[in-house]
Amino acid sequence: MDFKQFRRDIRTEDGRRMTKRDYIVLLVLLAVYSLVAFLNLGSVTSPQTIWKAEEGATAVIDFGERTEVTDLLFYGSIAEGYLEIYDETASQDGVFKRETSFPIATFRQDDGDMYKWKSLNKQLQSAGNPPIDTETGFLILYVRSGSIALNEIAVLSGDELVPATVYQPSDGSENLLDEQNAVQINHSYLNDMYFDEIYHARTAFEILNNDDLYLKYGLETAYTEGYSIYEWTHPSLGKLFIAGGIRIFGMTPFGWRFAGTFFGVLILAVIYVFAKRIFRRTDFALIAAGLFAVDGMHFAQTRIATIDTYALFFTLLMFLFMGDCIAEDIGKRPYWKKIALLGLSGLAFGLGVSSKWTCLYSGAGLAVLYFGDLIWQLVRILVERHRQPKEKRKKFAVNVLAYAPVLFVFGVIVLHIAGKWTDWSVLKDPVTGVLDGEKAGIETIRLFLQPWFYGTLLILTGVSIASSVVFRLVLAKRKDVDLTLNDLLMTPVWCCLFFIVIPIVLYVVTNYCYYISKNCTTLSEKLSELWKTQISMYRYHSKLVATHPCQSMWYRWPLAGKSVWFYSDYPMIDGVQWSSNISSTGNPVLWAGAAFGAVFAVASRFRDRAFRKDRAFYTVLVGILAGLLPWILVTRCVFLYHYFSTIPFMMLMALMGLYYVEKKYPRTAWFKWAWLAVAAVVFLLMLPAVSGIPVPKAYGRFIEDVLNVFGKVYYAGI
Repeated sequence: MDFKQFRRDIRTEDGRRMTKRDYIVLLVLLAVYSLVAFLNLGSVTSPQTIWKAEEGATAVIDFGERTEVTDLLFYGSIAEGYLEIYDETASQDGVFKRETSFPIATFRQDDGDMYKWKSLNKQLQSAGNPPIDTETGFLILYVRSGSIALNEIAVLSGDELVPATVYQPSDGSENLLDEQNAVQINHSYLNDMYFDEIYHARTAFEILNNDDLYLKYGLETAYTEGYSIYEWTHPSLGKLFIAGGIRIFGMTPFGWRFAGTFFGVLILAVIYVFAKRIFRRTDFALIAAGLFAVDGMHFAQTRIATIDTYALFFTLLMFLFMGDCIAEDIGKRPYWKKIALLGLSGLAFGLGVSSKWTCLYSGAGLAVLYFGDLIWQLVRILVERHRQPKEKRKKFAVNVLAYAPVLFVFGVIVLHIAGKWTDWSVLKDPVTGVLDGEKAGIETIRLFLQPWFYGTLLILTGVSIASSVVFRLVLAKRKDVDLTLNDLLMTPVWCCLFFIVIPIVLYVVTNYCYYISKNCTTLSEKLSELWKTQISMYRYHSKLVATHPCQSMWYRWPLAGKSVWFYSDYPMIDGVQWSSNISSTGNPVLWAGAAFGAVFAVASRFRDRAFRKDRAFYTVLVGILAGLLPWILVTRCVFLYHYFSTIPFMMLMALMGLYYVEKKYPRTAWFKWAWLAVAAVVFLLMLPAVSGIPVPKAYGRFIEDVLNVFGKVYYAGI
């Protein structure tokens, strides 16, 4: 390969489309990143079978001979209860005498301990009790209260695993010792759930369990024997993606983290395509994707089973397609291409909102871009028509019937505000007479969730689209008719379909887990249950009054003001205590460069005429504002990862500034490569802080004290 020619080629503007060279470069980048991201993601084996026991149940663990027992490890599922542990002194003539015996220890199982290896001794010591140390031929496990669900137990003698069997197993108690090859004595994040995985990965497992019961036995069995949905504060689509990984790889750490990591790889691909659309050059596309590949937050957030990854992925897609849409001028490009791009943006919006509500902020940004483009296109069409001689002007043909759904929506809003469907007086405080904003908002949303509203809107939208197709087929061949204005004014109708009807359908369908867990059979019951869940979700987020040591205000985010601590452990390696941590934090070189570069790019816009005409600039700017401005008004506890969906747009804006500087001063082309190189070096230095790689405490102090240039990297190196 001629590398000099390759370097010249990647600096050449070759259009907005991906070329063969782009695909090769992108695939190499994704392959390298995937190797790093999937390495040590999590164990592919963990205990799967479960012993479920209620109060009064017993199980006997037989060693075959008297053995010293110094600790027990429990790998639990979803349950809460107390398990008493007795040795052979509690048995007389083969009969368990609990009334006259004392347990050698009590193990407490709660939901927060699920899918983790829990040491009995550590639990005892944290409660101020001595560790167990007994010599016995068997152990008796007795469920004192609540319920117990254990996938596996491990009996230790020192650091050795004691061979054991379940004596006369019944009710699934044989599952306690059937997967001893999956026991992890020295466990870590590779084997255990950490941070919010106990909510999202758990809920994904519950959804799968309920689905299996529903498909095999029907709705009633899924309702009576299935799980209630634990994590209900966010929509379900993100958990469905997590469940997909579990379905493929099992209920293992690798399984519940696979989907997020895979989407993390896809995010880099979307950023590459986005940058290629903006800059029309391979080198800038590679820089954009490369910079985000070496971001600490992107690495940490996509390797944990939470839902922020999916929100970012669909946010990028919806802005990518909307940016392509507004780049297509009505009358100068194929009309249906613009409609298709609008539809893809709406589809991404619907999937994003079905993953996390924060995508509604991005939806507001899409509205700004769409209506801004609509007004600009309308002015352009009218100005171009005005410049034509009167004798050459074609007749504008407009299908008035096409606007029925838009007029219907606005009509309903006006009548609702006028009080035709809502008695606002009942929503006012009886003392002050002030309207309760929350109740008024809920009542308004309730109105637009009525079946009659969506049924009518769907029918009118279908009539509108059908009439428009016929209208175009009839008039498209007439040379004296100009359909440009009709095509432009038709796009709001398509928006009713793409950004209202389809997202609502997606939202209702992807939240099916609530219908199953609540035994809802009719459509009315399903919609009612979904509605109650949305109200609970809204009230949870709007009324949350909590504090956290990792919380930070929005103005600290651009410079990675304070990281969010996901995981910490202190393993002993060769007799020395090391530090293993995972923090969600930004690469300071990338984040600071993006922040200052974005400010420079926005300031440069007012000085460079070519820059002012670049529509991609407005797409990226609105992406920044939609991701950041809403958090200024939020008063609840917020965290650095709420900036996760904004940093790609900040980075793209900074690269736009570099692009225009490079166009004016070609000798500065090296600067973007230097930015990537320095960011990559810092990422490698910070990798232990975002991946859980154990390092000596001295290196942990280096990460905390040196690499936290602008904020606080929680690492616990000290």
